[in-house]
Amino acid sequence: MEEYFIDKILKIGEKEGFEVDIFISRSENLNCELDGDSLDSFQEDRSFGIGVRVLKEGKVGFAYSTEEGEEVIYRAMENLVFDKYSSIPEPKGGIPNPKGLFHREILNIDEEDLLEDLKTMRDILLEGGITVTGGSVESSYLYTRVINSKGLDVEEEFTYYSASISGIKDGETAYDYLSRTYRFNVEELGEYVKDLLSLPKSIKIPYKGKILLTPRVLNSLLTYTLLPSFSAENVQRNRSILRDKIGEKVMGEHITIVDDGTLDGGLYSSKVDGEGTPRRRTVLVENGILKGYLYDIKRANKENRESTGHGVRDYDTLPTVSPSNIIITPVDMLDNYNEYLHVNELIGCHTSNPITGDFSVEISNSYIVKDGERIPVKKGMLSGNIFEILKDAIPMDDVSQRGRLISPSLMIEGRIILS
Repeated sequence: MEEYFIDKILKIGEKEGFEVDIFISRSENLNCELDGDSLDSFQEDRSFGIGVRVLKEGKVGFAYSTEEGEEVIYRAMENLVFDKYSSIPEPKGGIPNPKGLFHREILNIDEEDLLEDLKTMRDILLEGGITVTGGSVESSYLYTRVINSKGLDVEEEFTYYSASISGIKDGETAYDYLSRTYRFNVEELGEYVKDLLSLPKSIKIPYKGKILLTPRVLNSLLTYTLLPSFSAENVQRNRSILRDKIGEKVMGEHITIVDDGTLDGGLYSSKVDGEGTPRRRTVLVENGILKGYLYDIKRANKENRESTGHGVRDYDTLPTVSPSNIIITPVDMLDNYNEYLHVNELIGCHTSNPITGDFSVEISNSYIVKDGERIPVKKGMLSGNIFEILKDAIPMDDVSQRGRLISPSLMIEGRIILS
């Protein structure tokens, strides 16, 4: 059935003189949630979507549907707007084939498997005298296909396994979340939350000195303060502090940042991006020197460049620039430091300024490490500018993938103002 209506869409577009671009996605999700320490619900979702773009004489039309059929292209042809920079790619050789993105065993996971993992995390917290405030486990399958009238046709399959758990004890709260392409041992999430909430009562003390930002918090902080600056769309709209700075030193010499959409096992790896452009490895910063930006086809055409394979979309959206797996290279060993503030959670990262990199966030679940001892501290405010911080930041050796960030902790200099 799918081949039939895809062929119909392409023929209709050809007859009307349009180039045609089709994006199809199918997904299956099985989710299990806790309400407190009791099972709240199981939920199973299946979805299908198709998005169609048509291009002709500097105009682009777009429409999408959650039903199979060729009718969607007629609506796309009715929604034409001027857009002289969008285009669709020719099929290219050398498409990467990253491994570890699809694990068939995820398809065989049932409600009992999810419940088993949920109970495992819950019981770890209960054994520590912690009140469970929530938790979830989800298995997901995603199929995507990109087809266009120039002969491009790429299918991909992905699996994901995600878990979260949260608790409260003596007025202190803690939370952890993890997602992988395979089923992992959820005990580490429960033990992490249990460990944080089993520390002695926190003290109210100001702090100035070395601060360790873990991958858990960097994922949120950098998503809002740093990553938007590498988008060619933001650069072209003068919404990036990195505009016109290629070849300049914008960070410290310890900082090397690479975007790699071809990485085996990467949560955001794939053969091609949402437009059908092959994924690649793109160096953004090397030893503090800005090397490049991230492009989709439209933004690349504006500068007479090639797309870097960062045109991301879903069936109901047009392509936009977005990173894949962001990798920060380790430099130093954490064991070399015997005193620092270990920050496990930042609250309010979404309020940061994505243009300037300024932020003011609240720390939580944090403690001072001093000669092997841990001294919990009450909440306080951490403020600064991510570009200034990265001039002196030193990446440690504890690499972990959190969201699209594959990074070690960063050791920075800073101060905490008590709130």
